[in-house]
Amino acid sequence: MADRSLRGMRLGAQSLQSDEGVILVDHQLRTYQTEDGERFAVTFAADAEAPETWASPKTGNEGRLIDEDSGEFVPYEAPETKPQRTHWDMLLERRTAEELEEVLDIRLEYLRERRGTQVRREPTAGRPQTTGRSSEPAPAPLEIEGRARAQTKAEKEAAAKAEKKKKAAAAKKKK
Repeated sequence: MADRSLRGMRLGAQSLQSDEGVILVDHQLRTYQTEDGERFAVTFAADAEAPETWASPKTGNEGRLIDEDSGEFVPYEAPETKPQRTHWDMLLERRTAEELEEVLDIRLEYLRERRGTQVRREPTAGRPQTTGRSSEPAPAPLEIEGRARAQTKAEKEAAAKAEKKKKAAAAKKKK
């Protein structure tokens, strides 16, 4: 007999449980309003603290909590946001620009040795670099008239030292 009564019922259409013995928890209804003027209510447990903002279930816009007593918005302080740190910022926290340049030079030298590249192309002039294998003769760099050749780091340091010596000699002469 019991089979006949359940036979006509569709599965999942109705719950077989009753509401007997179910105790609902105390709750509170809080109202939020978006900038568009849309109002919506959200149910929270009675002992829960309602957040100052909540996304609207219909539009997804952010709504601000409205005070139950005054009907005005609850004072809200937006959380402080930090600017996003880039990889470069994180590198500069650990090392100075000079240290990073030194590390770069070491890694470039290592890669060039591994590749077998001996000739470096100047960034301002010269023919495109060929394979650069040590078995091939190194091509002579092209000189462009009236255009200064880019200096290497060692040449820049030597020029700076020479300039310091000149200044020291000139200062000695004045005395």
